[in-house]
Amino acid sequence: MKKLIFVALLSFFASGQALALSDIEITGEADLNALVYLLPTGDQGTSEFRVPSLLVDLNIPLKEGNLLYVSFEGAQKRTDTGEDFVVNTREAYLDLVSIFEGMHAIRFGLIPDSWMEAQYQDWDYRFLGSTAWVITEKWKYSSYSDLGLSFMSEMPADLGEWAITVVNGEGRDQDNPGPHKDGSLFLRFTKWQPFAFSLNYVHGTYENYGDDVAAKERIQAAMIYKPEDSSWRAGLEFLDTHDPADAITDGKMADGVDVTALTGQAVHGMGGSVYTVFGTGPKAEVMVRYDYLDAAVGEDGKTMQTAMAALAYQVTQDIKTAFAVDRTWYGEDYGKGIRDASKVEIAAQVLF
Repeated sequence: MKKLIFVALLSFFASGQALALSDIEITGEADLNALVYLLPTGDQGTSEFRVPSLLVDLNIPLKEGNLLYVSFEGAQKRTDTGEDFVVNTREAYLDLVSIFEGMHAIRFGLIPDSWMEAQYQDWDYRFLGSTAWVITEKWKYSSYSDLGLSFMSEMPADLGEWAITVVNGEGRDQDNPGPHKDGSLFLRFTKWQPFAFSLNYVHGTYENYGDDVAAKERIQAAMIYKPEDSSWRAGLEFLDTHDPADAITDGKMADGVDVTALTGQAVHGMGGSVYTVFGTGPKAEVMVRYDYLDAAVGEDGKTMQTAMAALAYQVTQDIKTAFAVDRTWYGEDYGKGIRDASKVEIAAQVLF
């Protein structure tokens, strides 16, 4: 799939349909980490330097307001053979607006998850690494992008925006030629500034599990408080999930929670996140965040919690640094070999 996207892009440029190279906007982000593990586990005292994410984005304007957007992501990933730096296509889609009147668009291709795209617009601490990603991505309940089609529009009376989306449902790393797709409805209300409210519902069906428990469901809600010209903001997010136990195990969801005792059953998960960011000086700010997950509601010992705090400093407009500490606690029966974890790190976000 990645090769096909790359070939299609080359063909697109060769065909002469794109505008002049001077019209193409190329931007990116490099995330850099140096960290030390703290807790008395096998990793205690281990230190490492990491590049958790390297993004290169191409914003290609087309005629009559249409847009081609492509994003590549390089990241360090642990594989069976050790550490590797893997480059993938993160997004590659066409925004088609010229066939509509007003603020409507069809997005087609390898498209971002509307919920996560909106959350990351408000949450700019992804550069701290996967612990600081939005909860659906870091717990692998959803992939950031997938192959599909989305219709997006503004709400009447300036209430906000909405999108209805159909995707393969397997995430950007896999194709899905089967009959089942994931459908979602996303609503974002921005009329009542400085508050913004988001709602998202996802429903799909897994291909490989029994029909009685094959349903995939995500119910999400969030509230953001972000005053203009203010040095602080806060956010609250809620997540409700339903998946087959086998899908949770195969997809390594919820930090690898052990639900093998529930094989053949549907599992209900529930979690949330709350954070605040407030300024402590002209260029400095403090971030505090807490995440909670009950990966198998009704089962004992299947909860996890993460607390993190960071002191960030905006060195220049394009360089942000942070000193951060985080700790994750797991329930006593969360999974075999899964232990509490903690680390301190120095991180940098470089925009270009």
